[in-house]
Amino acid sequence: MEHFSRLKDWTKKKWEAWIDWPSAVGKVFADRYQVINVLGMGSYGISYLCEDLQSGQKCVVKQVKPSKKGTTLGIQAYHYEAMLLQQLNHPAIPKFYTKFEDHGNLFISMEYVTGKNLEDLIFDEDVKFSEQQALQIMISLLNTIEYLHTQGVIHRDIRIPNVMVDDNQQLRLIDFGLARRIGDPDDHGIHLDSPIEQKLRRAIEVRSDFYALGHFLLFLLYTTFESSEESEDLGWEEELNLHPATRSLIRRCLQLDMPFSDVQELRNSVLLALDPNC
Repeated sequence: MEHFSRLKDWTKKKWEAWIDWPSAVGKVFADRYQVINVLGMGSYGISYLCEDLQSGQKCVVKQVKPSKKGTTLGIQAYHYEAMLLQQLNHPAIPKFYTKFEDHGNLFISMEYVTGKNLEDLIFDEDVKFSEQQALQIMISLLNTIEYLHTQGVIHRDIRIPNVMVDDNQQLRLIDFGLARRIGDPDDHGIHLDSPIEQKLRRAIEVRSDFYALGHFLLFLLYTTFESSEESEDLGWEEELNLHPATRSLIRRCLQLDMPFSDVQELRNSVLLALDPNC
């Protein structure tokens, strides 16, 4: 029976890999959006850079994976993300254009942000961030997070690939596939027996975004860290030489100490760490 179960899982994965293969460059969706290239794939979607043949402008078209379009979760996630993006209006968040169907497939089109995400800058261009630079990025990002929270929205996926630096050197926050409004049910299934980190990251409450921001900040800070044999078994508090105020705000983000209650409290903590007289 166990062998049959493994074979079934293997067959399912093979089928999904085949059916979810991205469309080729030049493919046109709904007689309007022509694929320029594939931007990436997530759990539920495939993102393309497209040319809108009506306007001549570039845009991002996000498709629900064909293997997910017939599932309840896939359909719900599609309609929810479209609904959420329609209701958001902030210069750091990509603008929603429209949602559409083509040959039974589900799509969302939105603004294309020109620039690079922090993951590419760090790993492809070896960009490093000092403690002060990382804290300044936090300040800029908190402006967007504060807007979301005042709208009752929790992003739940703040990571370096989802934060972009556009051509005007402004931070942009992308990928709202996991975002939820406070009070809405969690359709990604966080249960009582889920790992503690999953609960902290995916809870539909402000502290989950703060938890993600703590890890986000640590990622930036580690770009200047040089490992050694002595540091292999050490944690971030021993490895990184940080200002006590920076260390304190990270511990509060990670809920190791009293968590922050709102964005303003977190912002004040970042400003304190940035203060040269502190």
